[in-house]
Amino acid sequence: TTVQLTLIPQPDRDWRFVGYVLPVQFVKLAGQLQTNTVLLNWTVIASKAVDRFEVERSTDNNNFIKTGTVTQLVKLNEQQSFSFTDDVTSVNEEVIYYRIKVIGKAGEIQYSNILVIRRQQTQTQLNIMPNPAQDYVSMSFFAKKEAEITIRLIDNAGKIVLRQNQKVSRGSNTLQLSGLSKYSNGVYALQLFVNDEVLTLKL
Repeated sequence: TTVQLTLIPQPDRDWRFVGYVLPVQFVKLAGQLQTNTVLLNWTVIASKAVDRFEVERSTDNNNFIKTGTVTQLVKLNEQQSFSFTDDVTSVNEEVIYYRIKVIGKAGEIQYSNILVIRRQQTQTQLNIMPNPAQDYVSMSFFAKKEAEITIRLIDNAGKIVLRQNQKVSRGSNTLQLSGLSKYSNGVYALQLFVNDEVLTLKL
């Protein structure tokens, strides 16, 4: 009878033996978004030797790429928990998909269920100090991408007394406006046009 092709990790040529599926029970696969990282946790019970776990990520739930490997020792027939932190700084999509690929010592493969992580659109936080200011003010905020932003200073009468463009990098930025002592004392509106938002604080 025709026998199965011999594989390096599977020398048994018995046609009745197919060693592709690894018998692993996934108790839970969970994840939590933490700013620019996703903390993944999964629990398994394995009845055969496990070589490693590969963490796979996708943005379309179709094409998955490996983002990391966990090689911790897996005990047989015991419930064990594992974790992995994935850096998603370079991922711009709002929905991220994850799955765990388990690879056995003999080359068997099994996948976990697919976990969906959703990024919630939150308003950009703008912090300014000192406030009240005399000659300068520092502005701290997060930019989703490298871009050119617009800064405006508006007086109490609604007149734009200062307007300038500034290039910012992706991530946390701190900019400084100086020369404020030339303006009259009073309350101003400081506006930033960043991340497709208009951020306004009283100065």
